Amino acid sequence: MESPIISTAKPQALTAESFREKVFDYQTEREWKYKGSLPCVIDFWAEWCGPCRILAPIFEELAQEYAGKVLFYKVDTDAEQELAMVFGIRSIPSLLFVPLKGKPQMAVGALPKPTLKEIIEKELIPTIPTEQASNPEQEYAEPEEEQVGDDEITPAQLKALIESNGDELLLLDVRFADEHAQRRIDFERQLLIPLPELENRIEELEPYRDKMIVAYCRSGGRSATATQFLRSRGFNVKNLRGGIVAWQ
Repeated sequence: MESPIISTAKPQALTAESFREKVFDYQTEREWKYKGSLPCVIDFWAEWCGPCRILAPIFEELAQEYAGKVLFYKVDTDAEQELAMVFGIRSIPSLLFVPLKGKPQMAVGALPKPTLKEIIEKELIPTIPTEQASNPEQEYAEPEEEQVGDDEITPAQLKALIESNGDELLLLDVRFADEHAQRRIDFERQLLIPLPELENRIEELEPYRDKMIVAYCRSGGRSATATQFLRSRGFNVKNLRGGIVAWQ
């Protein structure tokens, strides 16, 4: 049975389990059988990979542009070594382009956006049924309509918090230094600790254990991981939904 159509304007992380549910159950199927109702692109990446960091914002832009037509997934090859082994990933980033019908194809490297769009337009879009492609709003729901969890905060809520109670607030940027230098939230009390360094530098957050910490990154993915990690260690942390991309 095909999975229901679930579209988003942001790339979604896949684990081995969710890959088998949403894409292909390689444990039970001998021949490729795609489970999705929209074509998809899967980015096999790692946090330490420089080219992966170059590709990441392009991948997010494509997810926005093709919302309702193409799904965009990310697989952390360090965390999901089983998937990396199944697909023979030896170089990252590697991109798997999955049409609705037919076999997927792999491309290696941080390809430029025009090249990625060309592949999507030629290999994926034509596999979408005409009536489905012409009515993408039926599959796409704006992220702003989603309920805010107790571990996240919207940009509007953060702005109000800065204005009303900024003295009790710390911003934690978990991007890399070059990203922070390019654009950051204008707030004096903040720390820059890249996600891969967070565990080793957690002592720097001890003075702020009794304060509210808001973690942010480019689009909310890395900061969501940081939020879960710090909450498990007793810190009062919320993830900025949408990250710096959503910050106006």
